[in-house]
Amino acid sequence: MRTSRDDRCQRVGPGALAALLLALALGAPASAQVGPPVPLIPPPKGAASAPAPAPAQAPAPQRPAPNQGESGIETAPLAPVDATWAGTLGPNDGAFPETMWQGTSRSLVAGRLAQLRPTASPVLQDLARRLLLSTAKPPGGEDPPAGPSLATVRLERLVALGQIDGAMAIADLVQTKGDPQPLDRLRVELHFAANDVEGACGAVQAAIGRYQDFWWDRALIACQALRGDQAKASVGLSLLQERKAPRDTVFDALVAAVGNRKLKVERLPDPTPIRVALLAAAKLPLPPEALQAASPAVLHQWATNPSVPAEARLSAAERAAALGAIGLDELRKLYAAIPPTSTERKAALVRAAAENPRARAVIYTVAKDEPAAAVRAELIAALLDAGRKHGFFLLMARLTAPILREIRPSPELDWFAPAASRALYGAGEAQAAERWLSLADAEVEARIAGIGHETPAAARIGNRLFGETVLGVLVSVQQDGRLSSDPAVIENAAAALRGIGLEREARQLEVEAALAGGP
Repeated sequence: MRTSRDDRCQRVGPGALAALLLALALGAPASAQVGPPVPLIPPPKGAASAPAPAPAQAPAPQRPAPNQGESGIETAPLAPVDATWAGTLGPNDGAFPETMWQGTSRSLVAGRLAQLRPTASPVLQDLARRLLLSTAKPPGGEDPPAGPSLATVRLERLVALGQIDGAMAIADLVQTKGDPQPLDRLRVELHFAANDVEGACGAVQAAIGRYQDFWWDRALIACQALRGDQAKASVGLSLLQERKAPRDTVFDALVAAVGNRKLKVERLPDPTPIRVALLAAAKLPLPPEALQAASPAVLHQWATNPSVPAEARLSAAERAAALGAIGLDELRKLYAAIPPTSTERKAALVRAAAENPRARAVIYTVAKDEPAAAVRAELIAALLDAGRKHGFFLLMARLTAPILREIRPSPELDWFAPAASRALYGAGEAQAAERWLSLADAEVEARIAGIGHETPAAARIGNRLFGETVLGVLVSVQQDGRLSSDPAVIENAAAALRGIGLEREARQLEVEAALAGGP
């Protein structure tokens, strides 16, 4: 989440404004180990990875001596449990080993986690999700006395990557020993991103008395407006002015728009979860520049908000799905919620032009129902072309893969073979892709066949740090939200993944890089 300058502002008369706003709000209802990795990037400044020899283990905490009760059964209190890396994934969900951080320093993990960025690569999305949601023994070391805890950094990255459901589950598990405010703020914004207004506002009301900056006052005012108490929200805005709070004209306009549907908000710089919740409550559209600037968490928030009309959510949903912030089934359901008119159905069958989200929704729906294989191929080709043009080819490939599997390759569809084989490779359907590839001409077949070429599995490398290797791959191969175009970077990353036993992921990384290289 982006930090506003309000976070750095101190109040005039500490606690006075919070106390008054809180009083106004009381009437509202709260509803295997595996050792050193192939270095992929230099460690962050000030962070040192463990040397190759196994580090000395810290002495285990001493448990109190057991007591023997009247029953004769000895009992002893359990040692404290560090829930920093408590997770939600089980072995059947692709969880990574519980020892994945063994031998890795806490400062290195925190530093590299902060470098994770949203990406359109499905394989990187999957690796990041599993890394952040697996249960593991935390890395060694202590959180810094000043600055966010590792638990907070981990949760913040889940939110930043749009993994809202996973973040909601983790937020209930993690604790922090330092300043609790960053984690409390993150929980509030997480509830808003999940369209849980009551949960967000309950968290605001429970925490506001403990903190002394204007962010919490505005969060409370937003909750008053969202709960329909415009009078209290107006009083709160007036109090902010009296206390010389830095002006936020966009926030003020959004609060007013919730109470007066005639107001318009044409620009929304810095679309935060609170601002977007107010925008949706005011029944206003998401401005185009806000859509471009929105984080995956905000894209998830808008795309899954049932109070926003389905068509108004399409653009955000496509972007969210491309970044892994919502699932493919969520996008399919939203496409299905756009019933095509008879004119649109006919137009799609005659000339499939997938230049806007509604057109893509119509074409997808028609392709699902169309019995003629040649027409279906034309429709899917239009979606794949649009995906390539707008930068989300892999999304369209994975979205249409179930339909593609239903089309039987035939000589009459040889024109479609290159697109179909590339799409199926991108969706991880190598066998289906090869059936289509046999129809392509020799030149095209030779060019695309390299995508499906199997690389021999690397020998398992002992003494490698599992989590550190995955984290290093995630940071090193990203370039402006996409895979690096440097073949040496991809080759090194794939070798590192194979070295820790992630053969399938290494193969998919190579496939995605090959597909990104051109037609």
